[in-house]
Amino acid sequence: MNLRFGLNLLIHTASFSRADVGLIDAAAALGYDGVEVLFGDLDGLDAQATRAALQRAGLGVTACCVMTEAANPCSADAGVRRAALERLRRMADLTAEMGGAVMAGPLYAPVRYLTGRARTADEWQRCTEVLAAAAAHAERTGVLMAIEPLNRFETYMVNTVADAVQLCREVGSPALKVHVDTFHANIEEKDTAAAIRAAGPYLGHFHASENDRGVPGTGQVPWERVFGALRDVNYSGWVTIESFATGIVDLCAAACIWRPLYESPEALARDGLAFLKATARRAAAA
Repeated sequence: MNLRFGLNLLIHTASFSRADVGLIDAAAALGYDGVEVLFGDLDGLDAQATRAALQRAGLGVTACCVMTEAANPCSADAGVRRAALERLRRMADLTAEMGGAVMAGPLYAPVRYLTGRARTADEWQRCTEVLAAAAAHAERTGVLMAIEPLNRFETYMVNTVADAVQLCREVGSPALKVHVDTFHANIEEKDTAAAIRAAGPYLGHFHASENDRGVPGTGQVPWERVFGALRDVNYSGWVTIESFATGIVDLCAAACIWRPLYESPEALARDGLAFLKATARRAAAA
């Protein structure tokens, strides 16, 4: 397997900016192939400074993208949908400007936006139309959009890999793929490895997250079977560790993290990478 290993910088900061580019060198020193940057407040990003730091370190980059209630692809308000399309297009442009080729995450709805009911056919159709227009722009920029199913406590729109694959099929763009995260899959899928195999050629991004968001390899995720499934579908993209900084109040509230999950960000990054690389080697040799 020709995998690239990335580190989501949310273990250090929830608002990546020019002041945080030093985190790129730290990831390089640990042996990562790239970093993942949160696209939250887009005005706070410095694409050129980030690209320069990545080039100096010899690392790649992916974007972890979120939508907002004012830019929601499934909204009944046409103005909100236009804002969602503009945000998606801008995130694709920023990703390309940083030198990246993948923007991933719940691109279909805001995180923790819940209506108290199941999604409707109208919401699904509106979301499909916005994503189709965004994917057409992404094709022109050379950026892959990967939609991430989230667990039922964070969204009601796309909870399973099957949902995400269906959305990709209906949009019908080569620029729209599926982003699998083992934390969410541990909650929503019957079998994470089987879900990866079902995604098959639609798999475009992968988050390696333990079931408690702690160090990969210390919890219940069936990593050997997961990497076997990645091998079986010939996945050759990013395997990115995602966890969250425990000292940032707003971030912890958003992720519902109420206790320490790991010894330190450095230990999680170091030990998680060593475990994932070793597991990938065994899967490749099997």
